[in-house]
Amino acid sequence: VMLYAGMAVAVKAQTLHAIIFADTNDPKVGVYDRQDYMNMSIEASTIASATGMHLKDYYYKESSCSNSNLVKVLGNLNTSPDDVILFYYSGHGVRSANDNSDFPQMCLGSHNDNDFYPLQKVMSKLDRQPARLKIVIGDCCNSIGAGVTSKDYNTKGATVLTKAPTEIYTNLFMNYKGTIIASSSKKGENSSTVNLKDGTPGGGAFTSYFLSVLQTFAAKGLNSDWNEIFSYTQTITKEFGNQTPVYSINVTRLDGSQPSTNGSNTTTVSSDNDSFTPMELLVAIADENNSLDNRVKVKDKALQYIFANPDVKVETVGRNGTTIVSTERAKDFMLRLCTAHNLINLVEVQSNKDDKGRYTYLRVHEIYKGY
Repeated sequence: VMLYAGMAVAVKAQTLHAIIFADTNDPKVGVYDRQDYMNMSIEASTIASATGMHLKDYYYKESSCSNSNLVKVLGNLNTSPDDVILFYYSGHGVRSANDNSDFPQMCLGSHNDNDFYPLQKVMSKLDRQPARLKIVIGDCCNSIGAGVTSKDYNTKGATVLTKAPTEIYTNLFMNYKGTIIASSSKKGENSSTVNLKDGTPGGGAFTSYFLSVLQTFAAKGLNSDWNEIFSYTQTITKEFGNQTPVYSINVTRLDGSQPSTNGSNTTTVSSDNDSFTPMELLVAIADENNSLDNRVKVKDKALQYIFANPDVKVETVGRNGTTIVSTERAKDFMLRLCTAHNLINLVEVQSNKDDKGRYTYLRVHEIYKGY
C-alpha cells in the first residue's frame, strides 16, 4: 500500500552532517552533558531548517559515546564538496604534559588512556573529507592528567525562524568555506558547568555561552562572522565561566556565485521507502505544500506506521529540550500536524521504540517559520 502516495518531502542538495558525542552516563557531569546534547541537537536542526540543508545526524550518548563509535563514524563519513560538517563533544577531557596541541583529548566515557581521542585528530580526519565547511567543538576540560600519554594527531518553547535569524544562519553556514576548531578551555584549565535560573542543569558553560551568542546575533539580525562569534563567546566564558576557550579559524568568505542556500526539490514517498525517517514523514504531513485533504487522508495510516498505538504519549518541549509545552496522545498530535500552520521541522529530542521501530514514547521540539 502506498501510504504516502502524493505526499511531498523536501530533498535538499546540500547536507549538514551533525556529529554529536555526549558522555551522558557520567555520574558527575552526565546531567550537564545531557543538556548539551539536547541543546546542540536542537541547534543543528535549527541551522538545517534556516539554511535549507538536509540534516544527517550521527548522535551518540550514554554507552554509545565511545572511542570505537567515533573511529567508526569518522572512518565511514561520506560527504560532498558543498556539505557542512559540525562535530561536537561534551564530556570529560584531559591532556598529556607532552601534548603540543592547544586542544584536549576527549575521554569519551572511558577511564582508559588508550580510548582517549584528541580533538585535533578529529579535525585531521575531517580534513580528508570533501566538505565546504568543517567545525569541530569540544566542551571538556583541558588540564593535565596523570598517566595520560601523548597521541598521534596527524592521522595516518518552539523555535520560530523569522527572516532575521534565517539570514544570519545562512550567512555563517552557507557563505564560508574552511575549518574551525574550538575547545572550552586553554591548556591546564578545567571547564565549568552552569545551572538555569530554577537550579536545573544548563549544560557546559562554553556551550551555553556559544549558543547564547549565536542565537542572539541570529534573533537580532546582526551581521557577523565566525571570528566575532567566537571572540564574544571567549570573552563571556572567560568572565562568567572562569575559563578561557581556545579556537582556530581558517575560513574564507564565498562570493555570490557559490551554491544557493535553499536549493531543494520534492519527491513522493511511500511506506516502503527507507530513505526517509519517521520525523521526515511527520514533517511531510504538516507540510502546507501538501493539500489539507491529502494530509488528513493519510493521517490514520501514518499513525499506525509511526506509532505503536494511538495513545502513545507525545511531549512537545521548548528550545532547552526540557520545558514541556504540551502533552498529547499520538492520535491528537497527528491531527494537530494535519492542520499546522508554518511548521517546517520537528526535532526528535527523546524517544522509545518497539521491536518494529514504532514509537512507544516521543518527545519533540517544533520549529516554525515566522515570516
